[in-house]
Amino acid sequence: MSEYSEYMKQAKKEVESCLDIWKTIFEEEYSETIEYAYSKGSATKDWESFIDYVPVLSDVDIHIKPKDHSNFFEDSSFFFESINISEQYETRFIEMNPKYFHLPRTQIINVKKLVEAVDIVVYPKRNEIEVLIGEPGEMKNPSDEVIKKNDLQRLLELEEFFQSIPLSMIDRTGIDLWCMIRRLNWRVSPSPVRLLSQTSEKPLDLWALNRTKIAEELEKNDYHLIAESYKDYYYEGWIAFMEDFTNSQSMRRIISSGFEVLKLCLEAAIKFIE
Repeated sequence: MSEYSEYMKQAKKEVESCLDIWKTIFEEEYSETIEYAYSKGSATKDWESFIDYVPVLSDVDIHIKPKDHSNFFEDSSFFFESINISEQYETRFIEMNPKYFHLPRTQIINVKKLVEAVDIVVYPKRNEIEVLIGEPGEMKNPSDEVIKKNDLQRLLELEEFFQSIPLSMIDRTGIDLWCMIRRLNWRVSPSPVRLLSQTSEKPLDLWALNRTKIAEELEKNDYHLIAESYKDYYYEGWIAFMEDFTNSQSMRRIISSGFEVLKLCLEAAIKFIE
């Protein structure tokens, strides 16, 4: 990991601290409300190179399954409680890590709402998650063919997203550029995986790979330009983080690299329907 190695070691410790804090909050405040909660994604995978985790650009993904009887932060009556919980997390983290390198950005997702919102949900395997509370049990995934079909459809839907980008981008400056990065971020991360799944014998296994391995798979499949743009996206993310996301030019480079990843993935996906 070259010059990033010490940064990555510190970031890993802070991600572990982040998860410990959320585990404590869930146990103290919501043990009667949450059936289970676990963390998944880039934060909990092995980190082999600097692209596997980028502070702030990468989130700490936490999935929660509320118990059947509970109304877990699902209406406006929970607003001030949510403000309090977010403050609890930040305060506890700073107290535990007074000289922190980064404050991990968490994303909490209600599994019940996720299932209601999308047609196909691909769950991580049991050995790919870090359980915080409760027990997820066996989470059944769709067949390989259904996963491939869904992945292709999600890639083709990028065409509509692209139409909105120019007008969304034209007036962005300073901190406002972060809004555009967030819009790209959750699309950039999975798109190369969705593309690789089209020719994979085991598409579900691709979701367990870290970004270093994904970049390697892109190279093996002759998606060299996608691999380079993919790595550039996260490299520029590191630069922007080290600059406290105050350099507009760095953020525009993130956006440009992310756009290139999505554009190339869409162009490659279209070939599967021609």
